[in-house]
Amino acid sequence: MAKVKKYILDEIDEDHFSLIAIHSSCEAYNLAFLLNSKCQCRFAQTKKNKAGAPSDYPFESYEWINPIKGIEIRLFSNRFLIFQNDTQKGSGLFDLPETKELYLVQDLKDVDYIIKIDSGVEEQLMIERMESIGQISYCYSIDQSRLNSDLSLNLY
Repeated sequence: MAKVKKYILDEIDEDHFSLIAIHSSCEAYNLAFLLNSKCQCRFAQTKKNKAGAPSDYPFESYEWINPIKGIEIRLFSNRFLIFQNDTQKGSGLFDLPETKELYLVQDLKDVDYIIKIDSGVEEQLMIERMESIGQISYCYSIDQSRLNSDLSLNLY
């Protein structure tokens, strides 16, 4: 007699993560350094980009992953400027190249950086530590229900 195999499909948990918006005028590498020094973080630049080449994924990203402590946090730049050079224009004093802005999360165009906390650190504790950094003008928790985009696809 043939043995019958039964498979049980367990319920799939959706990713539970929290997002923090950061308003700052400093560069991404400088922000990662400030977070490492003032908030006891360990952000390092992401080695692999989303599609392999930097031109495919122009947003800067840093990550802090410590599997022993269960920490998984990512820092993303939300804005990227593309400069379009037109060689047909004259090279006058006031001729500026045309720029185009790309946003990682379209609903948050005024946000400079986004921190995605998957696990390991409490969101409110991170915000309290970031408020002591002078180069960060404003940081707050993002209400994900008010966003129109699916962030699980955008943010790894």
